Parts: sequence; C-alpha cells; structure tokens
Amino acid sequence: MPEGPIPSVVAMLVCEQIITEQGSNAKTLINIFENMRAASFPFIVNRIGIYARLVDAQGNYQFTFRLVNLKDETLVAQMQAAMNIMDSAYCAELTLNLQNFPILPEAGKYEFQLYAGDVYLSRVTLNVIQVQGGTPWQPPRPHR
Repeated sequence: MPEGPIPSVVAMLVCEQIITEQGSNAKTLINIFENMRAASFPFIVNRIGIYARLVDAQGNYQFTFRLVNLKDETLVAQMQAAMNIMDSAYCAELTLNLQNFPILPEAGKYEFQLYAGDVYLSRVTLNVIQVQGGTPWQPPRPHR
C-alpha cells in the first residue's frame, strides 16, 4: 500500500524515448506508438520509454512497471522506481527509458501495468506484429 494517497493516472504512453530538459524539467516524448513490428523472436527492443502523468499523489511511493503477455498473463519483465512527491496540487511525471531490453518472446499483445505499492493504477498496451524478412523494427519517423 502506498504511504500517501492513491494517485490517479491521467496519461500513460509508450514511446521510443523520453527527454527531460534540464532547466525546466519539461518532458519530450519521441515517437509515441502502440504497434511494433519484429522479424524474429525473442526480440530485443533498442529503445523504449514509458511515461505516466499522475495526479492526487503526495508522499513516498514505490512504483512498479510490469510487462505482461496478455495471451496468458505471463510476467515478462518488472522494473521499480521510488519517488517522493512533495505536493498533490501539482501533477507528477514518472518516466522510464530502457535500452537493449529483451522483452518480447513472441508476437502478440502486451501490457505495461503501473502499480503504486501493490495497488494497480493503470495500463498501456503494445501490439507486437511479426513481419517476414526485412529489417528489424525501427520506430516511425516524423514526416518532413
């Protein structure tokens, strides 16, 4: 159970990378996506970021991100982050950048689940599609 009130998640997104500007602490999410293509499995993701925006949080929290294969609810990976949120009047942002992450054993639908202590807060899904041949998955690039 969290030490403070149970936070609400107002946004949870998967992207290629999250950049935090040093002066303002502003977040930039690069290439938000929900579908990923892979030529073979198990698949190593070069870069992936998970972003969550929280409200109504104040105090010390132990957050857990769980990656689950929705086919059979198998736990694929789990990451934890401790955070002290000083004032519930402001939104808190939880970010996680992962590199060379061997997370995907097969094609299918996956879910990143967010917990505060043992309390489930939110989820975001990721569809992993197998493609024949070609190059490994690259995140989509913005049109210029």
